Amino acid sequence: MTRLTIRQSFTAARAAGIVAFAAAASGCGSPAPGLARGEMLFDTCSPCHGADGAGDEVLAAPAIAGSSDWYLTSQLTKFQDRVRGYHYTDAEGLRMGPMSRALWSDLGDIESVVEYVVSLPIPDPPATMEADAAAGEAEYEALCVNCHGVDGRGVDQPLPELNAPSLLHLNDWYIASSLRKYRDGVRGAAPGDAAGATMRAPVSGMSDERIDNVTTYIMTMQRLPRRIPGPPPEPLPALIVDAAILPEGVTVEMAQEGQDLFHGAGVCVTCHLRGGGGGPLAPDLTDDVWLNIDGEYESIVNLVMTGVPLPQEHPGPMLPRAGTSITDDQVRAVAAYVFTLSR
Repeated sequence: MTRLTIRQSFTAARAAGIVAFAAAASGCGSPAPGLARGEMLFDTCSPCHGADGAGDEVLAAPAIAGSSDWYLTSQLTKFQDRVRGYHYTDAEGLRMGPMSRALWSDLGDIESVVEYVVSLPIPDPPATMEADAAAGEAEYEALCVNCHGVDGRGVDQPLPELNAPSLLHLNDWYIASSLRKYRDGVRGAAPGDAAGATMRAPVSGMSDERIDNVTTYIMTMQRLPRRIPGPPPEPLPALIVDAAILPEGVTVEMAQEGQDLFHGAGVCVTCHLRGGGGGPLAPDLTDDVWLNIDGEYESIVNLVMTGVPLPQEHPGPMLPRAGTSITDDQVRAVAAYVFTLSR
């Protein structure tokens, strides 16, 4: 289906929403933060996303009514901060950027519009693509299930860096388009976007055919419930380390901090899995086999710092610092934890 050009998208957005928003938000007697204000603000969203929040393929505006509040909030914030919608080929993102920046934080606009969107009935977009769902199931189990769950409901983790949204209210054309954007660096490549970096790794190098297959499989999943995330993982056991095995300058406390970072802000767990046991996306760190380095502490530090642009046995690159903003000291802590895993 033909979609609007960037120029047409901006023109449509401006005509449909920005003028109306300015008039409503600046007028006397505007509602206080909350559902009523959110409903008023949503008048500027509905020309693209629909009055019911079910999306519009012609405008490439996705269904949003089934999203979790934390996910809507994070995406609007990313658009405001140009962490999303930064690429010159991303017509939809470029359209959303100025719309998001019309929301005033001191007036509670984001919280209000999110509250209203979450109050809408959850849509159930029909499947419009025909590809190999069986092949897509294998792709999903290998690349997606660790974050989005076996049933696609997503997982709300204790740390926001590891949150994964539900996929079960989305249009298939939007899922496929988003995966291509992640693959091509149109989305998820902005500095500081840890979640985007996590998404880019498994789809790097995926062909359009494979993307269509996994999208087709997602659309076969049970569509309800969609706002009940899967349970977070059990708390990690305390890390017990023999200080005698640690290199000079590395402490037990560093390794313990590294365990928390590995399973949290460092997002290592999303590919290497809990405890570093490895999986389809990344190697096992608990054995004595090292694919890219010799396994010594400083080599691990350097690898985490610089990443692995061309993995030998896995589908996607590891970005420097896993695409996160963890500090040099935190990198050294993660390396200390990884060092202990194979010893």
